[in-house]
Amino acid sequence: MSSQQLNPEDALYVDMFIAKNSQTINFMRSSYSAILGFAAGTLGLTNWSGFIFYLIGSIFMSLLILMVKAKGNPKIFFRKPFEAVTEGISGGLLSYILFWTLLYGIIHVYD
Repeated sequence: MSSQQLNPEDALYVDMFIAKNSQTINFMRSSYSAILGFAAGTLGLTNWSGFIFYLIGSIFMSLLILMVKAKGNPKIFFRKPFEAVTEGISGGLLSYILFWTLLYGIIHVYD
């Protein structure tokens, strides 16, 4: 019989729940990115001001996830606490650009 060493930290996490947490964060980020895109397009932001707007909004969303959803302790819900902050940022950026350019084109195309 082979003896395997079990890491006690691995017993704390259930893969199904971690996947559900990641899915929830991706949904929250993509929805919030769409709202930010609507706001940026409506405000008529262009170039770097639009990307800075997304950066500020993304930082705000990360703080909300850490404080409200993770209750200030992301280590309980994720294997790596930094995942709570970085999960879904690139997909959110693509949603943001889509809605930003859509609304900007609809509202400010003839200005």
